[in-house]
Formats: sequence, C-alpha cells, structure tokens
Amino acid sequence: MAVDLTTGSYDESGIFSKYNDISKSSNDFPIPENLFSLKNFKILEILKECSSSKTVVVEGVFPGDDRLAIVVVEKMPFDTRDLSQLFTAESRLELKFRNSIYANYHVYLPSGFNGIGVQVIFPASENDYSKFIDVPVQMVTETPELYETIVKPYMIKESSQMEDLTSIASSDTRIIYNGLRGDGFLLLKDDIERCLCTSTHFRAKAVVSQKEILSLRDLTSDHVSLLSKLRDKCMEELCKKYKVSASMVESYICYPPTAYPFQVVFETVEKDSSLKAEKAYHLETVIANLRLFPEYYQKVTLTYSLPEQDPLLQKFIEKRLSGNQH
Repeated sequence: MAVDLTTGSYDESGIFSKYNDISKSSNDFPIPENLFSLKNFKILEILKECSSSKTVVVEGVFPGDDRLAIVVVEKMPFDTRDLSQLFTAESRLELKFRNSIYANYHVYLPSGFNGIGVQVIFPASENDYSKFIDVPVQMVTETPELYETIVKPYMIKESSQMEDLTSIASSDTRIIYNGLRGDGFLLLKDDIERCLCTSTHFRAKAVVSQKEILSLRDLTSDHVSLLSKLRDKCMEELCKKYKVSASMVESYICYPPTAYPFQVVFETVEKDSSLKAEKAYHLETVIANLRLFPEYYQKVTLTYSLPEQDPLLQKFIEKRLSGNQH
C-alpha cells in the first residue's frame, strides 16, 4: 500500500497546493494507525538520493512491525500564492556569495511555507524496490545476426505473455481514438505519474494491430504509409484533446520494446525526464530512413543499454561466453 502523507494535493490544473483538499481516493483504503505519523520511524538504509529531483528514498521499519517500508521524501513545487511570504522579515538570509552584480543566499523560510512531500510504501515488495534502486547497466551492440538469433526469439516469447491492448473493450476510458477497423491502430492514454515540471504534460501510445510487427526491426518501406497515417491522426487527436500545438509533442519508438504489440509513444517535449537517447527513435527519423533505405532496420547495427539483471542481457552474455569456448 502506498500512502501520501503530504498535506494538500494537486488541483485540476496540475498545481500542488496545501490549500487543495486531499483526494477522495485517500479514504478508499484503511490505513494502519502507525502510518498516520512518522514518529519513531527507524531508517535502515538510504536507497537513493537525487539532487536534481530533490528527493531521497529511505528503507526503514515502523515501531512494532518488522515488515520493511519505503519512504520517499520530496521537496514540493512552489505555490505561487505563498510567494509573498518569502519577501518578509521572517525570512532569514545567509549570504553565500556576492560581487558587484550577483548575490547568492541560503534563505530560511517561515514554518509551513514550502512543505515536504512524503510517500510511504508499506509493506514494500521486491517490485517496489526495483523502482528506486539504481541498477548498473551495460551497453549492447546488436548486429542483425544477433537480432535474429537472440533478440527476436526473446521478443516472440515476451509478446506471447503480454496483454493484447488492441483487444480491450471499446468502453475503456484509456481510449483516445479507436481506429482499429479503418486505420489499424488504437490511441491510448498512458498510465504515468504526474509530471511536476508542467501542468500540460501528457503521454499517449498508439498500438498497432498488425501482430507481425514486433519492433522497430520489423519496419520496412511497406509500413511508411501506416506510420505516416498514424503520426498525422494521433497528432490531430492529441492536439485537439489537450489543446497544444504539434510542435509541443514528440513521437518516438522505444527499442528494445517494453510492451507489445508494436507501439509509438506521443509525449509533450517538456517533461521531468526523458528516455535514454539510445532507446528512443523519433518517428520522423524512422520514416525518413525507411524512405531512403527500404530495409534499413533489418541491416543496421543498433546499440543500447540494458540493466545487469535484464534477462535479455543475460542471453547476450551467454552467447558471448559460448563463443569464447570454441
């Protein structure tokens, strides 16, 4: 169970404030008495700290319970309605640097000015830990031959075990546009955590119905028409729904894919974090490559990173070890 102990919530425009009422969904689950307070919470280990996102993630236990908990502590965005409190005598300034033009200070604000967000995950599962622990990664160079012998069989097996999103009910609330019958794809809202950098952030994914397209590697010039139609229609629907211009939205294909059938992601350019460059292939570039070289993605060598615990990486390592034995 995840519990948010932050005072306040996000309003409909995506702005966090202590003035907003707590989400009604907070009352949907019974909360153990010891989760109403962090008093006597014992920290066992700092799992992760990030200066850019201003967060720290700790592992610990509550009094009288040996089950592990994960606590995420995060400095919250400024509430512009409170900014006037910054420029008062109650703010204590400590000078750090100054010259004839610039001055830097540490400012100690009045109590309650800019609260701390705390998310408690209790009891924490192995899957919860995987979200917060940095796992070492290794670079992989995937030749067309390695794709055929290692990656493609792996993808076929993975895809057979995943939900087919093109078969979801037509009443599903995630559907933005259903073009399965005519256009051959479905546009869905993606389930993501709220982006704190902008209230206009969104992400959606176009899921293609052609099951023979597993990934980027299967695309040829025969698919240019499908990809172009998909790009234009999805941009039209998203710009209309979210009231943004097409220049504010990027479209890309993830490789290796993490979901099947084949998908194209649409997301606002402005966001908290981006997919690693070697894993995101922009749709415009993909279409251009296919127009120049019909079998570009069957011939090209692709390089990307994989976590050390990723099953696909283990298959690459096994292949390398078996090759060294001959």
